[in-house]
Amino acid sequence: MINYTPPTQHTSLFYRSEEEYLEIVVPYLKAGLENNEFCFWGIPEALTVKAARKHLAQSVDGPEDFFINKGQLLIISHKDFYLKNGVFSAVKTIESFAAFEARVLEKGFKGIRVTGDGTWALKDNWLQFMMYEKEINQIIHLHKIRALCSYSIGDLELKDICSIGSSHQSSLVKQMGSWNRLNPGKFAQSSIY
Repeated sequence: MINYTPPTQHTSLFYRSEEEYLEIVVPYLKAGLENNEFCFWGIPEALTVKAARKHLAQSVDGPEDFFINKGQLLIISHKDFYLKNGVFSAVKTIESFAAFEARVLEKGFKGIRVTGDGTWALKDNWLQFMMYEKEINQIIHLHKIRALCSYSIGDLELKDICSIGSSHQSSLVKQMGSWNRLNPGKFAQSSIY
C-alpha cells in the first residue's frame, strides 16, 4: 500500500481500473483519518458505499471508531452530493463545502480531506463541472480543505485530460508501473515511488 498524500491541496487522479483508483484513494483517506481530518469520499459510479467501506476497513485499524464513534467519515454517491434534486450546481456545491468545513472544524477536526470522482459529469454536465473545478481550486486555497479529484482515463478524450490537468495544482497518473505526478505549471514529471 502507498502511504501517500498529494503535495498540493487540489490534485487530480487519472486511473484505468478500480485497482489503480483504490491504490491511491484508500491510503489517502487512511492518512486523513489518522491525521484527525474529516474524510469525505464521493465514490465512482461503479463502486458501492458498502464495497468502499470494505476496502477502507481492510487498511484501517478499528474502522468502526472512524465510521461510527467519531463520525469522521462520509462515503456518498455522486448523485447524493453533486446532483441535488437531479441537477448539478457549481455554486451550490462550493457553498456546501464552505459550510461543511465550518461544521467540521467546530467538531474538532483539523480540516476536510475530500476525494470525489468526476467521471459522471462527462455525460451532461462537463462544461459546468470544469468551471466548478477551476472555482473550487481558489476556494480550497483559502480553506482547510485538501481534495483529490479522480477520473477514469478510459472515458476521457485528450481535450478532457488537458482541461482537468489545467484546473488542478498537480495530477497523478500511473505510467509503466509507477505513479507519477505531473505539475501543469512546471511541465515537470516526477515519480512518487
